[in-house]
Amino acid sequence: MIANTQQQRTPCEVFSRSMGFIRPTKNFNIGKYSEFCERKTFTECNCLTTGERHQELLKKAA
Repeated sequence: MIANTQQQRTPCEVFSRSMGFIRPTKNFNIGKYSEFCERKTFTECNCLTTGERHQELLKKAA
């Protein structure tokens, strides 16, 4: 059963903006791929205007 579901899945392709172009990460060279892996992703809960971090800063400012 598990082997059958593996065959029915469509492989996911990850794209990233590199040097102004949106390209699949599977085509990156070693240096560009390591740079991609080191990137930090933006999450709304970590930004300065919302979430827990915002509440902490407001308490410190008061």
